[in-house]
Amino acid sequence: MKAYRFTSLLMALLSTVIAGGAGAETAREPAQSLKARYPLSTIEVGNVSNQGVVAKKGLVLRLEADAPALRIRFVQANTKSPRFHVRDYARVEVMGDRIVSAERGDFTLPKGTRVVVLDLKVESDRVRLFTHTVEPLRLPDGKAAYACTEFVFHLEPSVLAQGDVVTVQHQIERWLLPDKTNG
Repeated sequence: MKAYRFTSLLMALLSTVIAGGAGAETAREPAQSLKARYPLSTIEVGNVSNQGVVAKKGLVLRLEADAPALRIRFVQANTKSPRFHVRDYARVEVMGDRIVSAERGDFTLPKGTRVVVLDLKVESDRVRLFTHTVEPLRLPDGKAAYACTEFVFHLEPSVLAQGDVVTVQHQIERWLLPDKTNG
């Protein structure tokens, strides 16, 4: 009798692991598809004179509406340590065809501003794009600075669970449209 219980328990555990693995694979698929659609870019961090310059350009996107942004910042513990991009982003929360909240930024990116994606995260009910301006923006004080904005696209959990990347893309591209020149 004990052998039967052990076998039943083992089979139940095995089926749970297999089912969980299949669910994890399904969750990874939208992330992989979206990263293929919106290839990530990298920026120059180590060289002080070029910090913020897009070093490796993925897909360039154009803002379809004004959005807040934070000025890019870097930190370095001491002169011998590496420099790091401080991942401060002004957050814009999008639900459907409207912005439901936007954090205050250092300044506003005007519609048409070109940005690249530095990171993309897929969660159970949202997709987060961390963007960086392609060119520095001229600020009111006459200085120029690169800027960072996080776009959070809220979705029905079933959209991502079913791997409906077309719906996700449609949601993103209402606000961030691929630049036709991509230059």
